[in-house]
Amino acid sequence: MEQAIQKIDHVAIIVYRENLDAYVAKFSAVLGIEFDRPAIVESTGVVAALSWDSGLEILAPLRNEGRYWDRLQKYGEGSTIIVFGVRDMDAAQQRARDAGVEVGFEVELGGTEPWFDRFEVFREARLNMFDGDPCVSMALSQIEPRW
Repeated sequence: MEQAIQKIDHVAIIVYRENLDAYVAKFSAVLGIEFDRPAIVESTGVVAALSWDSGLEILAPLRNEGRYWDRLQKYGEGSTIIVFGVRDMDAAQQRARDAGVEVGFEVELGGTEPWFDRFEVFREARLNMFDGDPCVSMALSQIEPRW
């Protein structure tokens, strides 16, 4: 796995938790890709299945509340987050602010995620690029794999 710099790192698709396994199986069969076993990421309130090699993530809210649950209620399954890789998260966030784009929350991981030890740095931050939180949103990422 290489660090994505100035290109799309991965795409995350939001689904209901009870449908997560079915979507993972369907994407695996249709696209010919493999996912890691779904992992609970308590710090972000999701369960996520990741296909590291393909750059696809299927995630579902852990509870019937919070920002991911709210997106599902508003847009339904398939709501997508495009995650763009950057070399320096702090500089990229400042560039966004300088361009008049609000930087939303930054994902904070707890260090207990089953894949956490694969990375030197793992930071993601949401960009409020569009008015009204459309079905597709953008995020920045500085994800540096351990070599």
